[in-house]
Amino acid sequence: MAKAYLRWNDEKYFRSCLACGDIVWKKGLLRKGPGICHGVAGNAYIFLLLFRLTEHYKHLHRALQFANFLKSDEFKQARIPDKPLSLFQGLSGTACFLADLLEPKMAHFPLFDIF
Repeated sequence: MAKAYLRWNDEKYFRSCLACGDIVWKKGLLRKGPGICHGVAGNAYIFLLLFRLTEHYKHLHRALQFANFLKSDEFKQARIPDKPLSLFQGLSGTACFLADLLEPKMAHFPLFDIF
């Protein structure tokens, strides 16, 4: 949806992006691990994308809250991925997410920059 919005500048795609972000925020964290495939970092990337699209700090705040969860006691009970160091399931993708928090205006999902 974000790529469609950037390509055709149609507000319906932008509204869809915002709705997706709200759903992720309301439904909460996936506790399947740290990764970007189906874990905390993957869910948090939508907020970094929305921050780049809107420059509204609400989205950056949400990404930071997901990052904070990674160091919580509750997260320590999360499932250990089959490949704990891999880009998509494990800590490598999480490291990319945490690094993107340092430069959120340049953040992009690993290997897939829509900007």
